[in-house]
Amino acid sequence: MLENPRIVIIGGVAGGMSAATRLRRLMEHASITVIERSANVSYANCGLPYHVGGIIPERDSLLLQTPESLHKRFRLDVRVSHEASEIDRTAKTLKVRDLVTGEVETVEWDTLILSPGARPALPPIEGIERAHTLRTVEDADSLIAASANAKRVVAMGGGFIGLELAENFRHRGLAVDLIEAAPQLMAPIDMEMAQYVHEHMAANGVTVHLNRRVSAINVTNVVLDNGDVIDTDLVISAIGVRPDSTLAQVA
Repeated sequence: MLENPRIVIIGGVAGGMSAATRLRRLMEHASITVIERSANVSYANCGLPYHVGGIIPERDSLLLQTPESLHKRFRLDVRVSHEASEIDRTAKTLKVRDLVTGEVETVEWDTLILSPGARPALPPIEGIERAHTLRTVEDADSLIAASANAKRVVAMGGGFIGLELAENFRHRGLAVDLIEAAPQLMAPIDMEMAQYVHEHMAANGVTVHLNRRVSAINVTNVVLDNGDVIDTDLVISAIGVRPDSTLAQVA
């Protein structure tokens, strides 16, 4: 093993930052660099829907660490707003682009760890580019801005994110239609337990559409697969995620 290895980690949220801090405890003299596409690292992503809903009013409450605090405590070189674009396994180099300046640099590594997380899954439907997703702090910023004057919201997906966003938009007083392709919300639980979720949604004013899919997203409405049209000011896609494995596949 090298005495002072150069370790590069792609991804600086839960998995990547946990790996970085653990490696520092195990390898005092290693050079550890973390590359993160978004502008923030180590944030409380479970709190994002509640920030959108105003229950967590301060954005800074979501930010657990900063590049500066991580460097001070763990001597980590954390580069936010940087995207890894190409891995050369033979030369052991990584092309990294600064998303602010556009500059590209080559980073050398002895050990490379991939922890880019996941990307939102988007259904192949007309107008999907109009839908918002929620994975990062920047996504939350975008949702807050887009919903500032909204009165109606359509959320696609009856899992954790869809339900939490429905809850939080109702907390803000918006009308919410929740579209779920399955015969129940919260697919991991059995139907008997899901009934309590359905009742809770109805009691809080959320209109739930089960066994339905959105077939098109227009400027002022969505069209369901049975032809029903729902007027809306904002559409959210929360149907799940897919592994962000593109970089690894082409390496």
